[in-house]
Amino acid sequence: MTTAAVRDRGLNLLTGWQNAQDSRNQADVQQQRIDDTVWRKPDEGHFKCNVDAAFFKESNRVGIGICIRDDSGRLVKARTSWSTPLLDVPEGEAIGLLYAIRWAKEQNLNNITFELDSKRVVDSFHSTRNDVSDLGAIIRECRTTFSSFFTNSRVEFIRRQANEVAHRLARAATFYASIHYFTVLPDCIQDILINEMR
Repeated sequence: MTTAAVRDRGLNLLTGWQNAQDSRNQADVQQQRIDDTVWRKPDEGHFKCNVDAAFFKESNRVGIGICIRDDSGRLVKARTSWSTPLLDVPEGEAIGLLYAIRWAKEQNLNNITFELDSKRVVDSFHSTRNDVSDLGAIIRECRTTFSSFFTNSRVEFIRRQANEVAHRLARAATFYASIHYFTVLPDCIQDILINEMR
């Protein structure tokens, strides 16, 4: 075999390998996108607390939905509440996180992951930057309560599609006169939660 033939064969093998790697990487990215839009059960012995806020201009309210589930995906407890006046979106989402952290503390839960679909709030929670805004003040309160009580716990960002249970609860919050607690699966999230337990 000539030197040129060996070189060409080597280039063909290299090109084939690179194409296979590109295809594999694309498949991994596509799978990651699918995984990002699906709610995942927590590890054994852990809990997940999903949090969301909904904003109602017409009634000048922010609805908050919180859902705590166990490692089988079953409902432990859920809660809805609302506050007025209407807040900017980041502040409303941060208030939701603060309510969730305080409520989980009251329940003496640990080994818990708080999930919300506001990247800005999650990034602010993990930031070391001194933020003197209203959002920064809420986040500082979140951090203080979280660090003084929770161990083996974290705050994470998830895609909106994976946070549908908390979103529906937040949308339902203004139908109740005040804070409402659920220990039995409410109708507004029954279909999603049952599907996510599979």
